[in-house]
Amino acid sequence: MTERQTADRVLADALRVIADQDTHASASPDVEARVMAAFNAVAMARRRRARATVAGLAAAAAIVTAVAIPLWRSRSGEIARRSAQTQAATTRREVTTAFMPLVYSGVPIVDGHVVRMEVPRASLVSFGLVPVDGADGTQGTSSGTVLADVIVGDDGLARAVRFVRARPRAEERKDR
Repeated sequence: MTERQTADRVLADALRVIADQDTHASASPDVEARVMAAFNAVAMARRRRARATVAGLAAAAAIVTAVAIPLWRSRSGEIARRSAQTQAATTRREVTTAFMPLVYSGVPIVDGHVVRMEVPRASLVSFGLVPVDGADGTQGTSSGTVLADVIVGDDGLARAVRFVRARPRAEERKDR
């Protein structure tokens, strides 16, 4: 046997003795109880911190919700009131026809906009309407145009039109 093999065998024997001693060794019951108590205390503290964090987040969410919902409701109610007032004021000041289809009204529309523009007064005749002249509130920058709301699709094609004229002041007073 070589010197190296002898050293390996002595080392292996020493490690076996240590392993054998470790299997039979144990801490005293007092030490074991203190270690387990410390371990349980650390685990309990972690659980308490986790519960406190969850409770804090839940409380914060409840507070945010309690503040946000009334604000949202009052804001949406305010917007609805303003919209209704604006619409009522607009309808009192204007007289409109129903929307009438145009050439491209059969083309599907995904998204559209209503655009107010001036159109030639002669366009009223093409829809079977009689143009009104005079000082009764006829709209337009010149006597040759009238106001119209046109529905324009996202593709740029006009789909429908309605004609708009301002109500004469005398008619406004009657409705009030």
